[in-house]
Amino acid sequence: MDKSSCSEIDRDNTVLNEEGEEVADVQIDSGDFTRIANVLLENIARLHLNGTQYSIVLTVWRFTYGFQRKEHDLSITFIANATGISGRSIKKELKVLIDRNILLVTKESTKAESRTLKFNKDYESWIDEGTFCSPEQGNKTSPPEQGSNCSPGEQNVPCEGSNSSPQQGSNPSPKKESKDNLKKDIYIVFSHWNSKKIITHKTLTEKIANHINARLKEGYSDEEIIAAIDNYEIILRDNANYFWTYKWGLSDFLVRGLDKFKTESDPFTNYANKGKTKGPPKPNNKAPSSKYEKFYL
Repeated sequence: MDKSSCSEIDRDNTVLNEEGEEVADVQIDSGDFTRIANVLLENIARLHLNGTQYSIVLTVWRFTYGFQRKEHDLSITFIANATGISGRSIKKELKVLIDRNILLVTKESTKAESRTLKFNKDYESWIDEGTFCSPEQGNKTSPPEQGSNCSPGEQNVPCEGSNSSPQQGSNPSPKKESKDNLKKDIYIVFSHWNSKKIITHKTLTEKIANHINARLKEGYSDEEIIAAIDNYEIILRDNANYFWTYKWGLSDFLVRGLDKFKTESDPFTNYANKGKTKGPPKPNNKAPSSKYEKFYL
């Protein structure tokens, strides 16, 4: 695909009207249309996206589903030209869509090729604005209402593009809030695992999500799972001091490794080489303002 133009779009689909004037031919009879499942249209309409984010999603649909393909290389420059929006804005909002698991990166960019993107059809794994804000959006937090038990850092605030405020409308039900928090915790565990680059997973599959969900329901917190992942990575990579060398994917780690590498199991002693008593590295004394801050740095 030409990275600097939208040459794949045929802008000459015109017909003559009764007065002999050229008008756009928007009939699907011409065969030029993009097939989108109704359930995706219904669920994307419920998301709180701003105008730029919707334009990006539509462009991804046009150049993937519009050409009967699931994914395609789409550079920031190409999307900017296709939407008429500045590259700076595209770069910012594209990152939000990826972070919210709406768009997936199946191949990172290289010097010769653009990043490959696909739309995530698993709408249940999307993170809506009520459970996710980008770092810039998170700085827009307003003080909680008087009598609220939430601190400013914990309050959910609308992301850019939403017309509502935290005080407007009815409060979410405890059941929905619990489900949203669980979905957020699942994504955070998944993202943290991938950041370690042990075995990287391109997508958050149903199998992986179910394994994370099962561990969370057993009573593990996301912080405990993340700490066990950190312990596993340190021990796995430090062959001079530890003898564990087997690499798991995230699902196998959750099933077979979590109990071994959780902090309470003292893995730094259990897997130390003979004569070695090296413990975990000293933690950074500077604590993040919230448990999610470190994922936005």
